[in-house]
Amino acid sequence: MRKYIENYLILSVIGLGNAVAVANAPPPYQPPSTILKDDIDYDVQADGTYTYDEIETWRVNNDQGIKYLSQLPLRFSTSLQELEIVEAYTTTRDGKRIDVDPDKILLQESPLSSDAPTFDDTKLKIIVFPALEVGATVTVHKRLMQKIPLFPKEFSMYEVFSKNREIKAAQVTLHAADSMKLFFDVIDLAGGEVKSDQPGRKTWRWHIENTQALAPQSGSVGSTDYSPRIAVTTFPNYESAATAYLSRATSQATVTPEIQTLADDITKGIPGKREQAEALYRWVSHNVRYVAIYFGFGGVVPHKANDIAQLKYGDCKDHVTLLESLLAAKGISSSPALVNASADYWRPEVVMMPGLFDHAITYIPEFHLFVDSTAGVADFGVLPLQERGKLALVTDNGSGKPQLMILPLTNAKDDLMNADTKLVLDSDGNLSGESKIENTGVFEMISRQIFSGIPKGVESQLASHYLTVTGQSGVGTFMFGDPKDLSTSFGFSTQFKLPNFAQIPGPGGMPVPLGVTSFSAIFGAFDGAKDEMHVFAAPIVSGRRHEVTTIMLPKNLTLTALPKPVRLDTRFGHYESSYSASGSILTVNRELDLEWPSATLEPEDYAAFRTMGVEVSRDLRAQAFYK
Repeated sequence: MRKYIENYLILSVIGLGNAVAVANAPPPYQPPSTILKDDIDYDVQADGTYTYDEIETWRVNNDQGIKYLSQLPLRFSTSLQELEIVEAYTTTRDGKRIDVDPDKILLQESPLSSDAPTFDDTKLKIIVFPALEVGATVTVHKRLMQKIPLFPKEFSMYEVFSKNREIKAAQVTLHAADSMKLFFDVIDLAGGEVKSDQPGRKTWRWHIENTQALAPQSGSVGSTDYSPRIAVTTFPNYESAATAYLSRATSQATVTPEIQTLADDITKGIPGKREQAEALYRWVSHNVRYVAIYFGFGGVVPHKANDIAQLKYGDCKDHVTLLESLLAAKGISSSPALVNASADYWRPEVVMMPGLFDHAITYIPEFHLFVDSTAGVADFGVLPLQERGKLALVTDNGSGKPQLMILPLTNAKDDLMNADTKLVLDSDGNLSGESKIENTGVFEMISRQIFSGIPKGVESQLASHYLTVTGQSGVGTFMFGDPKDLSTSFGFSTQFKLPNFAQIPGPGGMPVPLGVTSFSAIFGAFDGAKDEMHVFAAPIVSGRRHEVTTIMLPKNLTLTALPKPVRLDTRFGHYESSYSASGSILTVNRELDLEWPSATLEPEDYAAFRTMGVEVSRDLRAQAFYK
């Protein structure tokens, strides 16, 4: 989540539509490394255990490649898997082979384990390659044994060959018992079933070769969505996958006397069921520290609700289990909903379990509501951006049956940002101002996320950074309450000064100053639409943004011309602005409503969306002239 906040800050604050086009074409993209060979072999047994054998060789292309390949971390679960490094070595540019010394294959605790030592058994084997230089190659042969399947007698795998990498040759071979019924989704890979040399077993092989690396594009979906890939599973349908998950999770949410007492204490004096559900959700969000242990490493079995409540930390499935138990104690049914919280939006034709589903949230059928207590700062029913519009496997839709559902999108009704900015321009051209920002929905959650990571005492530093990256010169500060208090709405205010903002006396022109305002302001709505074209799909955030700015002008300044009002009606939404003057007060009103029926914008829609963004950006730079 912290990485998401940092990315959002970068997108919403740094790229504010003021980028200057580079006259010269950029040089051709050079990936950090080239995959010369990648041979992957799965040998699957009827009970769902398997051996994964991979031999991979990379060529170092540049300094970034040296940094990336100098220490190669490989994760595995000690309770479920064994990982062997068969061999690892560097081949220098002149052909000399240098093996990795055994003491340079380091076994370390996962950073996740340090956050939750009783809940995670992940280890890291880190291979430190010697003598790396541009043009050298590194080779690693690893063998991973899945000793215990995530789900008894079930098997799932997927492999992705990123289009952001150059690949000379790669192949995937799969051996499985004749008795196993497998389901496949293969995209842009050649191959299929081949003759097996093992009695009673079948073999499949797919390959790819001589691919050119495409430059990654800022603001795009994950590379899985547009790269060659393969998914294989034994699950015939989503109902079977949901049943498999619940068979090992349901008992962990048992309502014990301790859980009943806790639920009663949390909801004391709260009569309504929805209000009780919200109180229980807030308690889990605020009191249970989220530790991001992913499916496949910490296993798929949550811990007992009692244990989670006592330790007050857990991963996503633990959050879901505790909340499910607390809700059940008050007669409110709920169930786990398995989702994908990465940048990938791919919906494979087969059941990817866990694969596609790397996160668990809670579904409350009585209110037809999804909640994610791991967000920590999301209001009841508000989901993080990376989950919006994603496919969810609801393990019980309230009738005892699983159901695939699409998670709610951001929209202009529930996701609102209102900014009221009052400015004073003095007779020397210095500007001072304050903004009051109110948010709902995902915009409120974003504000809470940002401010929950800001230590007290650095508010002015954040404001200075805001001013710097928005091309303004001045000082300011943010004022806000407790971003983790979900019992009340969260707004904030700012104060700032921009010395020498306007040249007085005139004549001259001045744009409406941004100052220090919302992180979800109109200026950032089209940050992902700066490039001339988009090769890949990109996430899009719908919602309503409304900004009112009033400027008190000095008596020695007379307005001579105001920008013309703008009205845009497009298939992406509506934008409108107006400019009016009364005495010494200039008032600017701007509204942007984005409403898109999908979580992503496809490349064929990008040009029209960018056109809207250019028109909005032009209006944001419009100037009022004075003398």
